[in-house]
Amino acid sequence: MFSLLLVLGIALFLIKNVAFFLAKQEPVSANILVVEGWLESSALSQAYAEFRTGHYDLVITTGGPEAKNFTDQFDSYAEQAAYQLTLLGLSAKRLKVIPTPASAQDRTYLSAVMVRKFIESSPIRDEMKGINVFSGDVHSRRTQFLYQQAFLALPMPIGIISASPEEFSLGHWWQTSVGAKRVLVELIGWIYAHCCFDLPVVSSHQEMWGTINETENLR
Repeated sequence: MFSLLLVLGIALFLIKNVAFFLAKQEPVSANILVVEGWLESSALSQAYAEFRTGHYDLVITTGGPEAKNFTDQFDSYAEQAAYQLTLLGLSAKRLKVIPTPASAQDRTYLSAVMVRKFIESSPIRDEMKGINVFSGDVHSRRTQFLYQQAFLALPMPIGIISASPEEFSLGHWWQTSVGAKRVLVELIGWIYAHCCFDLPVVSSHQEMWGTINETENLR
């Protein structure tokens, strides 16, 4: 009976705290703030507040063309988020828009690859301290992991900052359908990223497009 109660107690503890685990907060000393472009307006406002207090040199917005809430004015999440950040007061001189192309590759990983490629080819590379990625609540732990994987070819500190959710409470995520769906989906995604994500060779066809180019295998 004691063993059963112990197992149940541990299970309840894990269930109650899983959202806090996924919504990771681990900022580092950084001069670039990367903002995931799919974030809601409230989260983008939090990202702008982080920029104002964080002493960043540059904000990078990322994201691809798969947005469902676009107007005809934008072709990517990256552009849409950049526009909203400028409305909040961010100077265009402190902003770099890096759209992610449509691809079979994991969207977050590909966004990280695009950011890495920009830094590799930019003079800012010599001034890099690190980057902080601003992500959405329970998506943040998986985001940091995938950015760390993408930056193995360009080692630097990768921090993560999680936006506070407005539609559910991290401590009571199971009480709303939005919270339950988001936490369970992100938990599965985090597990998949750790156990099943096939890390591509740097600069390979697979890194960009998610599929293996047969001509690369013949080399």
